[in-house]
Amino acid sequence: MRKTFPLTLNSILFIAGIGFLLIQRPIWCAVCFLLASLLFIWTFKAEQTAGPPPDEMPSVDTDALNASLTLRVKELTDSNQLLSRENQQLTDELNLYRNRHPNPLYTCPLTSALPVCLDTFFTGYLNSRADLAESGRLHVDYTCSVPDAVTYLSQSALTLICSNVFDNMLKFSPRAESVYIRLTAIENDSLIIFKNEGDGPEESELDRLFDLNYQGTNKKSGCGLGLAQVKALTDDFGAHAWAKSANGSGFALYIRLPEQPSASY
Repeated sequence: MRKTFPLTLNSILFIAGIGFLLIQRPIWCAVCFLLASLLFIWTFKAEQTAGPPPDEMPSVDTDALNASLTLRVKELTDSNQLLSRENQQLTDELNLYRNRHPNPLYTCPLTSALPVCLDTFFTGYLNSRADLAESGRLHVDYTCSVPDAVTYLSQSALTLICSNVFDNMLKFSPRAESVYIRLTAIENDSLIIFKNEGDGPEESELDRLFDLNYQGTNKKSGCGLGLAQVKALTDDFGAHAWAKSANGSGFALYIRLPEQPSASY
């Protein structure tokens, strides 16, 4: 109906224009042709903007669309789970690497899977260094008041700590003097004390004593790495190391060692 009326009117105007042309009425002929042309243009534009009628609109298969969306959601979920597993695997590998090499200042494992008895460790370590006493270079006086004290700091880390401390004791202790090692307790932690009778550093230097490559004013040899390693090991484990010195009357190194590593580690 909407198409029929404009077409009919357009035909009438066209026929009327031809009739006016035959009877030599050019003005009316021009008016009819002009109206017919305008009506044709208006009809064409109306059809272009109106689009297809409702009964000609394409139908949407909602079931197929829902199935496609469901499949896409499943693909995204599976991809996210795969990324989560890969991320967890990378995190586990990173934690394993940190357990083995937690700090560039040392390469030994920081923790032990089984508890380490500190008294047993020091007894074995001092037996392995019996050459110091036999050579007359150093006499070691070891005392333990907590024979059942344990730690999860690895034996490799404890050995590195003792080796660095003994290296410093050898450099700064007078020949054949005593080095004292005391293993005791403070609250729920173990307290390890290393003390010698040699010339210790100035008190003003104690804050920098554990800095990397710091050698102090009374340096003799080395590159300032030993006590920096001790500080790195104790800090990473959650322990605390500090020093005391009285110039001319000895030097003492204290390590407060918890049984378990810190939560941050």
